[in-house]
Amino acid sequence: MRQLNNREIMAVSGGNFFDTLGAAILGGIVGATAGMMKAGTAGGMTGGILGVGVISAMVGAVVGCIAIGVQGVLYGMINGWDKTLEWFNTNTEQWFDHNAPLPK
Repeated sequence: MRQLNNREIMAVSGGNFFDTLGAAILGGIVGATAGMMKAGTAGGMTGGILGVGVISAMVGAVVGCIAIGVQGVLYGMINGWDKTLEWFNTNTEQWFDHNAPLPK
């Protein structure tokens, strides 16, 4: 019995299930973290009623985490593992850039 290459595995029914599942999970994690930070920061900058913006930041963080997390899951399912992993690596490298206030 010979070993199948990647193209043949993807042609088999359900052959790329774990590829899609892993990409969806990874995309959800990336989307949730990036969305939480970006929406939380944008919500906190509005100032709110008293000029503090803490509640706006918390609401923005929760909404951003959920909304962009779902979008990240869909991104991973549609684009597959390779492109989602590239997105994850780019986003993670931006987290460790101490000169940038937020990932792009």
